Amino acid sequence: MDDSVSWLITVLCGDELLRCALKVKRDACPGDCIAHPMEPENRLAIHTMLPLHVQNCGPIVAVEELFEVHIENERSRA
Repeated sequence: MDDSVSWLITVLCGDELLRCALKVKRDACPGDCIAHPMEPENRLAIHTMLPLHVQNCGPIVAVEELFEVHIENERSRA
């Protein structure tokens, strides 16, 4: 099992819904955050892990677990 969890986070920004992928080490997630990410206290914890410009948009309205988030870098293109 991977030591990270990947989520697709949807936040409310005015009248729009914005999505942000987030990959976090499992041991950095408090309590039952991984099993129940939409509980109010867990949404608050996840919200603090988002990039600042996404945090400023608004509250989390949905959390979906992703199989993986792959970050391609320049070395993998060579």
